[in-house]
Amino acid sequence: MKTKLLQIYYDMRHQPVIAWVSFIATALSVFLIMVVVMMQQVKVIPFAPESCRAHLLVGAFLHTESTDNSNNNSSSGMSYYVAEKLYSGLDGVEHTSYFSLSAEPSDVKSGQNEAFSAKSRKADAEFFRIFDHTLVEGRYYTKEEADAMMPVAVVSESTAGKAFGGRPWTGRQILVDQKPYTVIGVVRDNSSLATTACGDVFLPTGPDDKSGQWNDYMGNIAVALLVGDGVDFGSVREQVKGRYAMFDTELAQHNLRTVYHESPFDRETVAGGLIGSNVTPDPSAERRMRLAVYAILLIVPAINLSSMLHSRMRRRISEIGVRRAFGCTRRRIIVDIVAENFIVTLAGGLVGVIAGVIFAATYSGLYENMENFGSGDTPAVSALLSWTTVLIALGVCFVLNIFSASVPAWQASRLNPVNAINCK
Repeated sequence: MKTKLLQIYYDMRHQPVIAWVSFIATALSVFLIMVVVMMQQVKVIPFAPESCRAHLLVGAFLHTESTDNSNNNSSSGMSYYVAEKLYSGLDGVEHTSYFSLSAEPSDVKSGQNEAFSAKSRKADAEFFRIFDHTLVEGRYYTKEEADAMMPVAVVSESTAGKAFGGRPWTGRQILVDQKPYTVIGVVRDNSSLATTACGDVFLPTGPDDKSGQWNDYMGNIAVALLVGDGVDFGSVREQVKGRYAMFDTELAQHNLRTVYHESPFDRETVAGGLIGSNVTPDPSAERRMRLAVYAILLIVPAINLSSMLHSRMRRRISEIGVRRAFGCTRRRIIVDIVAENFIVTLAGGLVGVIAGVIFAATYSGLYENMENFGSGDTPAVSALLSWTTVLIALGVCFVLNIFSASVPAWQASRLNPVNAINCK
């Protein structure tokens, strides 16, 4: 190892341009891949308030079509009635929550303070048993309060601070879109990257809530299902598919039938923006596209790094010839060159990883086009890093090394010792 490090140091001194360009190119390649990977991983890895992502399914939307010639097709979110009919009491599901799928901008005002915009979401009491919002003051509303749609609210710390200033916050009244609510609980601020659970203001909803219902079947309600350990998502979907078939018997009297789109959806499907009211998502196509992007980000720099390593090897032809003349095997030549290149690649990769994490954690513009992610927000570092991300970074370094070093190392090992010593 000491010899390899000395050789790398020698190259850095005597071929500084090529050596440093190789190092920086490796760091930039890993940096780009890490940013792309983290933007994807932050959508699916568990973090509060969505620590349950590995066990979470989301039921959203209802699509109906006519069974006669009326062409009466429609699709949107579900009414509370339909959501209960399709998703309540499923085997293997520990908790079921009915809530609005997205957090909508609302005007919030308290006392004489100026009104400000905050994201509000309607949710039942089970919502807080599925998603781990952290209480900092007060309590969550109960099932009875939610079912009765009592005028109470749970708000985030920043919302409470804007509305009231100093503590205590609970027991005070706010106006949400001109309607009065009493704040009974305050939760820690949450990232908008938790698209299913985030919000600044949480308001109770229940079976009798008609405010977001378009008709008997359509509305703005979605369902979160917390699946138990060891329960296969496919078995839950089969139950829901059966519920759709049963629901069709009710719709038949209106000359309608449902179109099943493989609901409920896992976190990867929801995060990929693949779900819609009238489409069947195809996560495999999204994965193929993502792998193609990774491949391009790997192959292009690998070709350039290979060319630069080949130039470095030309300066070491006589050294390789002397080693071959003294009995060094071709295999040993290949292993040494690949090992030296791997050390440089790993060092550049670590710099790229650190730069990628710093960039992703500080540059809010990276997330501005993400669904439900507000301008100016950045995720916590804990939401960006996971073992998967670290393993991908190490894998990138390994693959870059193999791609860039294999051909120059093989060519160097095939040199004729006499010609190599004479630099021919």
